[in-house]
Amino acid sequence: MREMAEVPSSRTRFVETRQLALLTRPVELKGSLSYERPHHLAKHVESPFDELLTVNGDALTLVNRTKGEQRFLSLREQPALRALVESVRATLAGDRAQLERHYRMEFSGPRGAWRLRLVPRDAQLRAYIESVTLSGSGARVQRIEALEASGDSSVMTILHDGK
Repeated sequence: MREMAEVPSSRTRFVETRQLALLTRPVELKGSLSYERPHHLAKHVESPFDELLTVNGDALTLVNRTKGEQRFLSLREQPALRALVESVRATLAGDRAQLERHYRMEFSGPRGAWRLRLVPRDAQLRAYIESVTLSGSGARVQRIEALEASGDSSVMTILHDGK
């Protein structure tokens, strides 16, 4: 967590596979991620559609360029989305206190191959998110797995400089 707190910003590529109960096959998304400490996250999906999700503080903006749509949300009004955003943002910021405020933490592995499983403390939140598991090496998150209470799931593989 200390190493992560020292990273002021990062930019990476990702591949995300979503398993949704409503679909017969998984959906694969590809794009880029950026983080600027302490509260800015951006996820730009480039394939199979063009969509930009930006979070600054509690404000979320979603721009679907493929459909020409734009939405603004407050994370305070979206508990499941807030939980997912905070799990990533607090981990990237090395903010253990923020993580412990919202999640039961299960940390395992050595510095070079760590795993952090987060289970929401709040019962209402557990109605949406069963767990979020982040794994990586040193100050780099390499994988984020989210399991929703509905059974839907996503696995994001983060690609650091071709590694």
